[in-house]
Amino acid sequence: MYLVRPIHSIAFLEAQGLGVEAHIGRYDTRPGWESYVPFVGGVHLPYAGCNLASFDADERERSLRIILNGIETGRRYPVDRMVVHTAAFERQGDVRVGDYELMIGSFRRLADHAAAVGIMLCVENQVLREPEKRRIFGDSAEEWFRIVRDIDRENVALALDTSHAATSVAAYDRAEDRRNALFEFLAHSDRIARVHWSDARIERNESRFNDMHLVPGQGDLPLVFHRAVHALPAVKLLEQNCTESDVLDGLRFIRGLHSD
Repeated sequence: MYLVRPIHSIAFLEAQGLGVEAHIGRYDTRPGWESYVPFVGGVHLPYAGCNLASFDADERERSLRIILNGIETGRRYPVDRMVVHTAAFERQGDVRVGDYELMIGSFRRLADHAAAVGIMLCVENQVLREPEKRRIFGDSAEEWFRIVRDIDRENVALALDTSHAATSVAAYDRAEDRRNALFEFLAHSDRIARVHWSDARIERNESRFNDMHLVPGQGDLPLVFHRAVHALPAVKLLEQNCTESDVLDGLRFIRGLHSD
C-alpha cells in the first residue's frame, strides 16, 4: 500500500488507489481534513516542541502528554501502528539538554500505553543536523537500532525514513562509502514496520545536513537500495510536497524497479 501526504485531490487519490498519512496536529487540523479521513492508512504522532530525553521532569512529562494524546487521537483511524520520532535531544548548540536513559524511560511509558490499546509504535530514524545546532537521538543506523532494542517492548518496531538516512551517510567523505552505508539501515529489515520513502542526492554529498525528500527516481540513491526498500513488507509513504504529476513519476519509477 502506498500513502502520500494529504495535499492532493480526492479524485487523484481515488484514481491512483492511494491513501494518506494522518499527521496528528498537523494535517488533521486543516480545513477539509474530513474528506481525507476515508483514505487514512497511516498515523504519524506529534513531536513539535517535545523532548522525551529532557533533564527537566516537567518538560518530559509535557512531551509525553503530547504524544500520548496523539495516540488517543490517532485511534479514530483504522491502523494498528503509528510512526513516532525520537522527539529527544541530547544537545541544543553547546548545551546538553537531555539524557539517553531518560529518553528510554519515556519511550517505555509510551510503549506500555500503546500496547494497552493495541498499537505498535514505529520509531523513525532521525535527521543528522549540524552539530553546532542540535543533536537528535537516533540520527544514525546504529543508535536507531539501539534505541528500539533498549526500549525492549514487543510493540516497538522501526520506521525507515530514507531521506533521513541520506543525511546520516553524508558523514562519509567518499561517495562509495555513502552508498554502502545506506544498507546499514536495512541491517534489521525484519523489524522495519513502516517506510517513509524519498530520494536524495548523495553522490556529491548534497544531502549533508539537508533532508531533501525528493520524489523516488529524482535523486541518486542507488537502484539496488530502492529495490531493497521496495521489497520491505511494510506500508510506504511517499513523503514529498510535490505535484500530482510528480507522484505519478514516482509511481512509474517504483513500478520500473521490477524490470530494471
